[in-house]
Amino acid sequence: MCDTPSIILLSEDADQKAIDDLSRQLKQQSGEIAQLTKAKIKELKTLVKAEKSMKSVLEKSRGRFLKTLGDAVKVTDPLSLLALPRDQMIDFIIRGGFDISIDEFIEQTDNIAKAVENTAKVIQPDLGLTPIQQKIDLMQAVTVQQVFDDVVLPTVANGTRDSLNAMTLDVPPKDALSTLAQRMNQATGKQLTEINTKSSMFGRSVTAQIAEEAGLNLFLYTGPLDGVTRKFCDPLVDKVVSDSQMRKLNNGQGLPVRTAGGGYNCRHSWSPVSKGFVKAANLTRATTRDISDANTGGKRK
Repeated sequence: MCDTPSIILLSEDADQKAIDDLSRQLKQQSGEIAQLTKAKIKELKTLVKAEKSMKSVLEKSRGRFLKTLGDAVKVTDPLSLLALPRDQMIDFIIRGGFDISIDEFIEQTDNIAKAVENTAKVIQPDLGLTPIQQKIDLMQAVTVQQVFDDVVLPTVANGTRDSLNAMTLDVPPKDALSTLAQRMNQATGKQLTEINTKSSMFGRSVTAQIAEEAGLNLFLYTGPLDGVTRKFCDPLVDKVVSDSQMRKLNNGQGLPVRTAGGGYNCRHSWSPVSKGFVKAANLTRATTRDISDANTGGKRK
């Protein structure tokens, strides 16, 4: 689903609601569109699994790192650790516990790419990842960097430096580490929102690359349509948007519609479709009014 601005982090209940809504849609469908909805449900379940896995592994990483840092200050002067250059501090944090989070994120984005591939094959059986694998690897590397280098690791590094600095001012290590633990826990919500958003954007980026490789320029906007659907998404759900129409869309969040849909935590996605599929599935083409209504809905109040 696309959350309203007041909802910062998707809950498991919200995730399940989105899946349930798609399942209800499926019961009323048949033929090609039903197969596409089934694939989209599996794709959404893959994203949900990724969210849960990342939440769990981040918790483990924090615990491992706190133990690593605690052990380090027992044998090393906190001032020496505080003097580490930024790149060495980041390396210390990664090796000290956050390596498992990075590895898990890579694995989950691999799963997301495979789920997107399966969806694409519903539209056209010969579509796949092989011709664009190099581009996918690059997109994955950029996504990992955006999540960890820009969001997760800087927060941990800043908190670690503050903790070490407190120790040099005679704050007991136990108290300083407790403060660091609280600080990392408080950052979890924002980190998971970024992780969820970047994961979804990665999936849509893979979809866009598959479409480009296949020469497809029509996109069906799929996903739940319920009480928490953004006003931007509402006019577009279950309609086919052309590439030129998509370029005119603005979700009002400063994020590209092609890869972010309605914005942060959006649970809708684009499915590239052929003209033949549009006709066979009797899909509805978006009108100029639909594009205008979506943009109006995306405007910030």
